[in-house]
Amino acid sequence: MRIFIIAKTEEICGSVAAALDDLGAECIPCCDESRALPDCDAVIVSAPLRGEFGLNYVAETSRKTSAPMIVLARADIAEDVQSRIKFTGAFVLAKPFPKSLLAQTVKMALVAKENMNRLEQEKTELLGQLDDVKAIDRAKCCLIEYLNLTENQAHRHIQKLAMDTRRTQREIAEDILRTYSGMTTL
Repeated sequence: MRIFIIAKTEEICGSVAAALDDLGAECIPCCDESRALPDCDAVIVSAPLRGEFGLNYVAETSRKTSAPMIVLARADIAEDVQSRIKFTGAFVLAKPFPKSLLAQTVKMALVAKENMNRLEQEKTELLGQLDDVKAIDRAKCCLIEYLNLTENQAHRHIQKLAMDTRRTQREIAEDILRTYSGMTTL
């Protein structure tokens, strides 16, 4: 696991990296917010940074990477920071904190990211299935309109063609739609 740590000083980067020793992570410290973001599994931002507080950096970085982000902020402003960057999905951890809490937060952020990836994959699959159903329904409408079939007959016709030709119902539906796309009703 690779964790990119950005902070105002190398000392802060070192103390954050030391808190993550138990994870066995490769920590990539950085004190320059203009540096390109490396390929990493998580990003930790210890606010404030050198040139700014760090919220703009978090917002910009969240657009560039899908890695989970953890922002370390003083306890007295942690809630305000969270409300300002909640759109990024970043976790905010109030300073000071026990090192075990940082490690636990990193683990939770990585689990949350895995869950989000799984949900995105499921969403993509469901949208594909929905597109299939839409194409099949449009093809059934063509068969009903041009061949005077009932809905059940049209559905069975598509199913039978798919089985007989060893193709998907979606492929059959697309063929039907191409066949009847130029026709108009009288």
